[in-house]
Amino acid sequence: MSGETSRLEVLRIRGGKTESLRDVVIKESPVTIFLDDIELANLMCSPKNLDCLAVGFLFAEGLIRSKKDIKKVFADEKDGVVLVELKKARKSPENLIARRFITTGCGKGLTFFDAALDGGRLRSKSGFKVRVDSIPLLMKEFLRMSRLYRLTGGVHSAAICSAKSILVFNEDIGRHSAIDKVVGECILKGIRTTDRIMVTTGRISSEILVKAARSRTPIIISKSAPTDLAVRLATDFGITVVGFARGSRMNIYSNAWRVVIGREER
Repeated sequence: MSGETSRLEVLRIRGGKTESLRDVVIKESPVTIFLDDIELANLMCSPKNLDCLAVGFLFAEGLIRSKKDIKKVFADEKDGVVLVELKKARKSPENLIARRFITTGCGKGLTFFDAALDGGRLRSKSGFKVRVDSIPLLMKEFLRMSRLYRLTGGVHSAAICSAKSILVFNEDIGRHSAIDKVVGECILKGIRTTDRIMVTTGRISSEILVKAARSRTPIIISKSAPTDLAVRLATDFGITVVGFARGSRMNIYSNAWRVVIGREER
């Protein structure tokens, strides 16, 4: 954990009383992702699992389709550099730079997604469903695993889940990076993301929704809120968005048929 946090001197004030102490603070570091020797992206993130972050980022942006596209990944967490070499060049990253968008995410996110060009390929045809009473249980386990958040209060958490359990979990200062890390780990370890649930502590913005669509994850759940564009995209893409999932309460914003509320007829 020492590689993920620092201890800093702080002056704490409570009830009019002051005390000096050492508090635990999450680390924030820059990382540069190179794709076939081309500097593709500079991100701010938590300095761990950088190989998963880079692979998840490239997958979310449509630059790789599977682990089979990757020849080699080298991550230097000390210097904050990840080198990804592809077996076969697909699309020139220089051509994509001209149409990248700065995202609303913490951690200096960016995306190359263009709904007009990419949207038609991302529509989910999955019939996957989850029982409504399973969601509070997943969220309880999800929050229990968020140890860095409980320690520092300075990170977002993300997970890929089945209908009953958490399969992959990670935390990062940025909600985008946290999701890229769990998706990247799934790719590197051969864990399928189709017919799964993506869970996040952060706001579900349009870029987060696109990450779910890219990974073919038909349900995304957050304890926070979605944006209107994310909900519109989710409706078009056939993805179920669940927000404000706190205890037994939640709001379903799109494709509510995937959340089984009563006894489903056979």
